Amino acid sequence: MFYDIFILHLVLLSIISMAKQGKERIIAASFQLFLERGYKGVGIKDIIAETGLSKGAIYHHFKSKYEIYLASLDLYFFKILNNDFANDTHSDLKQQLRSRFLFFTNIIDFVENQGDGIAFPIRTYFIFQLESEQDDEILQKVKVNMDAYRLDIIELVQKAKDRGEVSTDIPAAIIAQQLMSMMEGIAIHHSAVKHGCKEFLLEKYDEVIEPYLQLLMTRIPEEA
Repeated sequence: MFYDIFILHLVLLSIISMAKQGKERIIAASFQLFLERGYKGVGIKDIIAETGLSKGAIYHHFKSKYEIYLASLDLYFFKILNNDFANDTHSDLKQQLRSRFLFFTNIIDFVENQGDGIAFPIRTYFIFQLESEQDDEILQKVKVNMDAYRLDIIELVQKAKDRGEVSTDIPAAIIAQQLMSMMEGIAIHHSAVKHGCKEFLLEKYDEVIEPYLQLLMTRIPEEA
C-alpha cells in the first residue's frame, strides 16, 4: 500500500514538473518571438513552431495569445520592476544606484542573448515595453511599478542626505528625478548599439553618473 502511494506521488510530481516546464517553455519562447516581431506579428502557429508543442498543449496552459503575452510581461518586465532591493548590502548611495543600473544592464544582456542573439537589444526591449503600454490595463500596472521605483530612488537619496553623504540642499525628489532621467537617457540615447550593450552601458554610467554623484557629495567650502 505504502509503495503504491509512493509511486503515485512520484508520478504526480513528474506530471507537475512536466506541466511547469511546458508552461515556462511557452512563455520563454513566446517572449523571444514578441521581442523580435512584436505582439501583432506573432501568431499561435509561430508559438507552436518555436516550442515544438502541439496546439492542444499550448491551449492547455493558456486560453489565448494575449494571455501568453501577459504571462511574458509578468515574468520578464513586471518581475524586473518589482525586484526587491531590500537585501542590498551596499551602504553608500553610489553602490546602491550602481546595483540598480547593473540590474537593468543584466536585463538588456539577457535580451541580447535570446535564441541566436538579438541585435540592438536596447531598442528591442524599449519597443517591446512601449507596445505593451498601448494596453490600458498594462499601462496602469506600469505606472504603479514606476512610481514604486521612483519612491525607492527618493528614499535612497534622502537617507544619503540624512547621513551627510550628499551635501547639496536640492530636495531628494529632485535629485532622484535627475538621476532617473540620466540613467534612462544613457540607455535611450544609445539604443543603436548593436552588440555588447551591457559593457557599453556600464562604461557610459561611469562617464556620466559617477561624476554627477561626486559633485553631489562634494562639499563647497564656506567663505571666511
